[in-house]
Amino acid sequence: MDLEKNQCSVVFDKKEFEDIVSKAKNTTETKSILPILSNFLIEIEHSKYFVKATDLENYIKIEGRPEQSEVSCTLCINSKKLSDIVKSLSSATFTLTLVNDTSAQSSYVQIQSGRSKFKLTLAEASEFPAFPEIEDDMISNSILGSMLLEGLERTDYAVAKEDAMNPTLTGVNMLFDNNDGKPFVEFAATDGNRLTVFKKYYPKEESNENITLNNVSFTIPRKTVKILKSIVNKASFVNIYYKSGGSFLIFEDKATGWTLFSRLLEGEFPDYKIYIESIERPLNAKIQRKDLRDLIRRLSFSADGTVIPIKLTFADNILIGETSDRELTEGRDEIDIDYVGEAFNVDLNARYLKESVDYAPCDYINISTDDPMNGILVSCGNLEEEGFYYASLIMPFG
Repeated sequence: MDLEKNQCSVVFDKKEFEDIVSKAKNTTETKSILPILSNFLIEIEHSKYFVKATDLENYIKIEGRPEQSEVSCTLCINSKKLSDIVKSLSSATFTLTLVNDTSAQSSYVQIQSGRSKFKLTLAEASEFPAFPEIEDDMISNSILGSMLLEGLERTDYAVAKEDAMNPTLTGVNMLFDNNDGKPFVEFAATDGNRLTVFKKYYPKEESNENITLNNVSFTIPRKTVKILKSIVNKASFVNIYYKSGGSFLIFEDKATGWTLFSRLLEGEFPDYKIYIESIERPLNAKIQRKDLRDLIRRLSFSADGTVIPIKLTFADNILIGETSDRELTEGRDEIDIDYVGEAFNVDLNARYLKESVDYAPCDYINISTDDPMNGILVSCGNLEEEGFYYASLIMPFG
C-alpha cells in the first residue's frame, strides 16, 4: 500500500470542536435523496478552520481555531460518525490526519486521541453545495442575542406546521421599526387558529444609544428558528442581512464566528396588526398568570385526548373553567379575577390557551374581547411605559 501521509494533519481542541459540530449538525440532512448533505465540509486554513453544513434550505458556517496546524486542506466527512466519534473521545485534544492511498486512488481521515484511533472514508468535497454570500446591496440590522432569542421563544409556538396550506405561515415574522429614533423590533407568528405578537424597544445603553434601524420585515422559516435557538449567544450581537427580492436571509455573529444563510419563504406574511391593534375589546379581565396556569393544568387532568376543549366563564370577580371528554369525565374549577361587567363565556383549545399564558412575560395578564365569537386576546405589557408588549389572539374552539 503506497501511502502519502501528513500532507494535512491538524490538532483540535476536543471541547471547541465538539461544540461546533453539535451546532452545525442541526443543519445537516440525514434523510435527503442527496447523500452529500449528510456530510460536513471542513475547510482548514492554517490558523483557523470552518465547519460547513447544509440541507439546501439552511447553510451554516462556523469558525474555530485549531490547537496546531500549518496546512490548508478541505475534507468532506459524514456528520453523524464524526460527531459521535469526537464526543466519545476522553482526551482534551485529538489529531485529524488526511491519508492518501495512492495505490488504491482513495483517501480517508484518521482520527487519533490517546490510544483511540479511527478511520473514516471521505466524500467528494467538490460535490458539496456552494454557499451563498453576503451581498454588498443587502441592508442590515444588529440585535442583541438575548433580544432575538426572547422574541423567537415568545412567539414560535404559534407557527403553522410545515405542511400548512399557506407556506408563509410556517415561520416567525420579524419587523424592525426605527420609530423616529425610538427603535423597536416586533415578532409575530400564526397558524390561523391563534396569532401571537411580541414587540420590544431596543434597550437604552451607551453601546446603542444612537442606534438607527433600517425599517424592514421578513419571515424566518420554522427550521431556521430552531437552529437560531441552538446557536445564538445571549451576550453577542447578531447582524441580520436582507434584500427585498433576494433568495436568502443571513444571520451573522462575528464574535463567536458563525454565519447562517436561510432561504426565504415565498409570499408575504399576512397583515396581522388589524387583528391586534385596531379592535376595541371592552370586556377585559385582569388575572394572575400563575392562578390561570394552575387552573388549566388541573382541568387538563380530567380530560383525555390531544385536543382538550376548555370552557371559560367570566363573571364578576370570578373565572370558572370547565372541561369534559367523550368518556363523560368532567372537571370544574374557579379562580378569583379582577373583572366587573357583563358575564360571558368562550370555548377554547386548552393547549392554545396554556401556551399563550405560559409565554407571557408578566405576573398578571389581561384577557379581553369584544365578542367571544371573535376570540379572546391574552395580553400584557405596554410598549411606551414598560418597553415591551405581548399579545396572543386565540380563536374559539369548534
